[in-house]
Amino acid sequence: MQRLLLFLLCACTQAITTAAAIVPGKAFERFITIWLENQDFAKVVVDSSMVDLKREGIMLTRYYAQTHPSQPNYLAAVAGDYFGLNHDDWVRIPENVATIADLLEDKDVSWGGYFEDMPSPGYMGNYSDGSTGNGGWDYVRKHSPFVSFDSVTAHGERLLNLDSFRAFHRDFAAKSLPQFVFMSPNMMNDGHNTTLSTATDWSREFLRPLLADGAFPERTLIALTYDESEDYAQPNHIVTLLLGSAVPPSLKGTTDDTFYTHYSILATLQANWGLHHLGRYDVGANVFGFVADAAGYQGNREPEGASAVNNSVSYPGLLHEDPDQRTAIPVPNLYLKGAGGLGVLPWIEAAWSGAKKMQTPYDGSGRVWDGDNPPVYGPPTRRTV
Repeated sequence: MQRLLLFLLCACTQAITTAAAIVPGKAFERFITIWLENQDFAKVVVDSSMVDLKREGIMLTRYYAQTHPSQPNYLAAVAGDYFGLNHDDWVRIPENVATIADLLEDKDVSWGGYFEDMPSPGYMGNYSDGSTGNGGWDYVRKHSPFVSFDSVTAHGERLLNLDSFRAFHRDFAAKSLPQFVFMSPNMMNDGHNTTLSTATDWSREFLRPLLADGAFPERTLIALTYDESEDYAQPNHIVTLLLGSAVPPSLKGTTDDTFYTHYSILATLQANWGLHHLGRYDVGANVFGFVADAAGYQGNREPEGASAVNNSVSYPGLLHEDPDQRTAIPVPNLYLKGAGGLGVLPWIEAAWSGAKKMQTPYDGSGRVWDGDNPPVYGPPTRRTV
């Protein structure tokens, strides 16, 4: 009996602590992004399951991935650059490169990642068999972006923020999910090794309890997105759908025709919670429209070259597989002001202060670059978005 009372006391204390720790946002208190694989916008937008889901949210009609193949897009969404990556092999990024985890922790916003069939918390292996029994890989490291960054893996408490879908279901039932959640289904459910309809049908069923009335006590925004398009010969145009209780009822079933990329996830989080920025391509990326309105952010613009965007070839960088295309990691621009109304994260400024005047491609303009139109370096500016 004594143990039972102690357990109940601890559980109640944990629930109170979690509730008290919620950091309010301008448009939402929780952001969940769920990633599917390799489909063109034109195919996905007419899929029956996606049509059903669209009635519940906002379809972003001009959302583009950064490049091909999969992995660089995952990295871009959490770090503001993909550093020239043009393959899906193992990569390791130095500890002086920050991610969204650093921005969130600075403001006490909890975060975590859930990856279907991840065999153990913080697992850093390249792949693992899981629940499907199809004889292939179910979990793959390339779809779990945080484990590629030394700024995460060098800290055990951060690694423990990365777990399986079993942990997600447990935390959802306990109403203890972090405020930022990054999710990737296994290689069957995300459509990589199956079909478009397999992934969209799975998405509709997986999202059903998350979209139910009262599913979350806090305003929750869910971004269901694709990592990249299927056809490399076409612009990297993908479906992204905004769902959840944070979406204003008047906007459900509507579209948003603003230009977005995966960097917009970072800019949106910064605008919502008043975060610092990474000093990379997160600065100047457009903020999701209804969030920009709620935050009073007026920096959204049509970036130069957006009408001719392709994003199918990676630009040079540290992680490029061609030695002739490898370059050092660019210096963050320490002079910019981001969508959160603040400058670069202080520890980033401290880590890169010795190189703060070096030329950089990050100018805060929101312009889109790829291998056919590589980034242009220039002196760091004090541009305000």
